[in-house]
Amino acid sequence: MQQINQPLQAGYAAFQRGAFDEARRHLRPVDHVKAVHLLALVEKGAGELQEAALLFERAAKMDPQDPEIANNRATLARNTGQHVLAETEYRRALQLRPTFQQAKTGLGRLFIDTERWPDALELYRELLETNPGDVGARYGLGTALLGDGQVDAAESLFNALLAEGRNDANIYFMRGRTRLELGQIESGIEDLKIAHAAQPTNFTLRALAQTYWMSGDNTAFDTLLTESALLPELVITSADILRQSGKPRVALEALANIRQTVALPAEAWVVSAGAHIDLNEAEAAETQAKECLENYPDDRLIRGNLLTALLMQGKADEAMPYIQAMREAEPNGQHWIAYEATALRLMGSERYGQIVDLERFVRPYALPVPEGFESIDEFNAALLKALEPWHQYETHPLDQSLRDGSQTPRDLTTIDDPVIQAFYKALDIPIRQYMTDVGSGDDHPLTARNTGDYRITGAWSVKLKGGGWHVNHVHPEGWISSAYYVSVPAETASAKDRAGWIKFAEPPFETTPATPPEKWIAPSAGTLVLFPSFLWHGTEAIHDGSIRVTAPFDAVPV
Repeated sequence: MQQINQPLQAGYAAFQRGAFDEARRHLRPVDHVKAVHLLALVEKGAGELQEAALLFERAAKMDPQDPEIANNRATLARNTGQHVLAETEYRRALQLRPTFQQAKTGLGRLFIDTERWPDALELYRELLETNPGDVGARYGLGTALLGDGQVDAAESLFNALLAEGRNDANIYFMRGRTRLELGQIESGIEDLKIAHAAQPTNFTLRALAQTYWMSGDNTAFDTLLTESALLPELVITSADILRQSGKPRVALEALANIRQTVALPAEAWVVSAGAHIDLNEAEAAETQAKECLENYPDDRLIRGNLLTALLMQGKADEAMPYIQAMREAEPNGQHWIAYEATALRLMGSERYGQIVDLERFVRPYALPVPEGFESIDEFNAALLKALEPWHQYETHPLDQSLRDGSQTPRDLTTIDDPVIQAFYKALDIPIRQYMTDVGSGDDHPLTARNTGDYRITGAWSVKLKGGGWHVNHVHPEGWISSAYYVSVPAETASAKDRAGWIKFAEPPFETTPATPPEKWIAPSAGTLVLFPSFLWHGTEAIHDGSIRVTAPFDAVPV
């Protein structure tokens, strides 16, 4: 045992100092579960995550009764997006040691990462029954409450933590997010500023920059990004925000400047390739994406950039193997279906018409007049009034499709307003009619998931101002997507330039040959348009001085 203890102690001491190579020299020759487990932690600390995963797996096989190994393996799996493995290992750790606090906390974080809000709420409440003063569990409960749409309860919990003197940056950050969802823009910004100043992270940077941008505070936005772009730990997010704000060349310059001093991870290649796509530089984007995949073959974001670059150049045949691989890995990923459809269209395949059957799958419905209203016009006037207080921002979010307009920050299904709730109740009839109309069948990605029931997974409102439009896009996590027209300008009645009309099947990037829209629908107040979430869709711009208000949502099968 002494022969094992000596290299273990030396390896652990080196690990604590961050001397990873020294730790490896002590631990690699030792064929003992403790050495293998510690070596896995060393590789994780050194950023060698694939090697760490293999070592955790080996250690778990050597001693399947060790809860510490199971917990550490689960945490690495959670951090690398292997959610199924993470949950399995957290539950195994808890089975071996039911009071294992770290494993319970890790499982709660996994539920939050995967937006399993009811599971997260149940777990954190269970933790607080055992220890009501557990700050971490209270913070986790507040985060789960916010995710579950219980925004007022979340704010109360974060207020209580801060009132107790728990002046943690994470609590300020989450209260800031909560206040923004409640429409408390100024106090939300103040909380985000405190959080970012105390502990600047990519999360605080993105949230603060987004809020400055939507609030129209261009000076604060520019200052924040100028400062952040100089920091290696924030440069990638800074460059991505710059790209999203319409400055792809500046984003590339920021990455080039920092790349001279540090090696950048896969995320940097994703942003760089995306910037080249924005600049219509498809060959450069393809080169960057392929170089990235040589080092990070499993990165899904760079695969999307590669597919875009290939389709821009008309290389549909080359794109198809990548598309098929992602369709198999993520069969319900709506963006992969969209890429497949575009590639098939470029290839002239009959299969394209089967997937993108616009007459079958794009359908307008008249919204039934909600209970308590005499007409749809009366209801729309009331809904417009109910939505107006939630349109507090000056301009669009950076990461959404609309341009020159605003979007409500909170899931509208969580707002306790009788008019808004009446709208979601009235949707049930046309949604169920749509499911009946499109039918079911295993031969299509929409109909194969048709169970005859659904739930709404996201609901918001968009207010387009003069000259505003939607960039072509899909809804990656949806199944059925929508546009409900609350208020439309008179100009939309004209087919001359189709101002404000929704259009379908045109990608958000130029392809070779061109793939223009194949269907338009003229908006009219009281009309609900339903369509598959994988369909590229956008709008033609409305005229200056006009306003168009919609209330879209996504639905998934249950």
